Amino acid sequence: MENKDLTIRDIIYRDMDTLIMAKLQNGSNISINDLIDISSYLAASLFRERWKNKGELNEDEVNIVLGNIGDFCNDHFGEYFKQEDFDKIVKISQLLLQKPTFDNDSQEFFDNILKTNKL
Repeated sequence: MENKDLTIRDIIYRDMDTLIMAKLQNGSNISINDLIDISSYLAASLFRERWKNKGELNEDEVNIVLGNIGDFCNDHFGEYFKQEDFDKIVKISQLLLQKPTFDNDSQEFFDNILKTNKL
């Protein structure tokens, strides 16, 4: 399936579902901290991709990504997902992008979660 047919919401929901299901298949439970980490890395990765492709990232784009990630977490984790958890995602995603090793770190993070799904 081509990404151009997907909205950013579709991409976020698909990727969050994929990462959470992979984490669960690895025999792990999903804690709120896991959810915050996954959400933060996904947000930062989407910001980074946008920056690489367009050379810019505006506040509306940041808010759309974070809003959709917040919606996903709220839809799937409801009462367990609090405002302070969302605030951590906002802060951590920004901190991740400031690391010069972010591209490699994020690849390792996602590979580590998805490792058992590879043949």
